[in-house]
Amino acid sequence: MFKNNKQEIRTNYELALLEKAQKMIPQVPPLPWRQQTVLSASGVIAAGWDSKENIILISSNSGYSINHSMTGERILRDRDTDRTENNIIDRGLKFIIPESAEEIEIFGIEAGDGVHLTDEGWSLGVIYPWWPRASVIIDHVFVQGYEYLLNATMLDIPRLDGWIKCGFAPSGNQFMVIGSGGAVVYAK
Repeated sequence: MFKNNKQEIRTNYELALLEKAQKMIPQVPPLPWRQQTVLSASGVIAAGWDSKENIILISSNSGYSINHSMTGERILRDRDTDRTENNIIDRGLKFIIPESAEEIEIFGIEAGDGVHLTDEGWSLGVIYPWWPRASVIIDHVFVQGYEYLLNATMLDIPRLDGWIKCGFAPSGNQFMVIGSGGAVVYAK
């Protein structure tokens, strides 16, 4: 009744991109980017940046924290899960920080998708060359003759696996990669 008909549906171009992505070796980001800090957490579902570009990590069962993006130092830890959940608004796209009433955009597994392009042309993306394993690439796309994946760098991301999301800070001077195990922050 059910035939095992494995007909290839991807185009030659798509197969070539997949092959190129599978040959990429995870490494440090290109200059001017450098790894800034690793923030360990558990159960992270979303993250965002406040107006000072501190990092807000929101956990599914343990509240939220505010962390200094350059040092990773914890500024505040609130374990009130009900208050945290009640302050996630706009269908999971925003969070109101209870202490300051500041409304921020968030991204994550149960939130938005993050900012993926800066004014300078730096681009971030999550790709799946070894599905279901996620990888993050960074590339500078404002160059003459730009070609997808040609000069992209696949990031070597410590500590995170499973689902992964990424996004630039509002200034474009930092970005972070998040997963359920925390965040890795990069800066220029």
